[in-house]
Amino acid sequence: MLPPYIRYFVPLALACTLCTARAVVISEEYSYNAEVSQNEACRRAEERAKSKAIATVLGEVVSSEEQMLCRSASGKTDDTCEFNQMSWSIIEGEIRGDVKVIKRVEAEKRGDKAWACVLTLDVDVVVPTRKPDPNFQLKSEIYFLTPNPRRATLQRERVPRKSFHVDDDILFDVQSTEPAHLALFGWLPNEDNKVYRIDSPATRPNCPQGAFSAPDKGKTAESYCLTASWSNAYKDTKKTYDEWLILVATKSPQKWLPAYELDEFKAILREIPLDQRRVVRRPYQLMK
Repeated sequence: MLPPYIRYFVPLALACTLCTARAVVISEEYSYNAEVSQNEACRRAEERAKSKAIATVLGEVVSSEEQMLCRSASGKTDDTCEFNQMSWSIIEGEIRGDVKVIKRVEAEKRGDKAWACVLTLDVDVVVPTRKPDPNFQLKSEIYFLTPNPRRATLQRERVPRKSFHVDDDILFDVQSTEPAHLALFGWLPNEDNKVYRIDSPATRPNCPQGAFSAPDKGKTAESYCLTASWSNAYKDTKKTYDEWLILVATKSPQKWLPAYELDEFKAILREIPLDQRRVVRRPYQLMK
């Protein structure tokens, strides 16, 4: 007999083999003040709980680089940036079925004019039946290209960076241990929360070069050129925003649309088997 914490589900639209899921009871909270509504705080508390549940089953999914991005020099964490990190953790894990709320406290006092929405949830985390291919590896780095009009783009000095100013030229280098079909996307969570294809001149052009080689052929290396720009959606009162480069590498060609809603994009990634893809998330800060 199977243990009680293993449950089985049959997708309504698919005639496939049964999938396993593990039941997890998890508690999380999100502190808020007058700048964040109670409903939004509870929504973020729920996303935190889901992310934590997935990490419990599949392992930690937020890298140290992503954690450091959201911390200022004083050590204070940017809550919005941290929430954006958690939004990506759902890619490698899936919550199946309805989320059961065991306990919900919407306004637990946390100090003068500060509260917290505290949730305890019972969720079912799907356990992947396939594992990533250890021979299929990606390495990436983000560089600032020093201005030099006398040199071609790839001949300019490269300086590794995690933060950029408007109009800075950015070089994103990728290496793969196996020939891969690459697609580069930009996620702007503070603009419209959409994911844009940015290595095609027809969708969201940046540097005139774009990708330096044809993006539809299997390759083991690629360089992308981008120019940092300030979104009209960014408020003047805040001088720093987190943005993300998302590189998807697959063993076989994939067709992509110019733009996706975030949840739609994550669902499409989950449809590609784990041993057939690698996803690299590279956050950076844009400063005015």
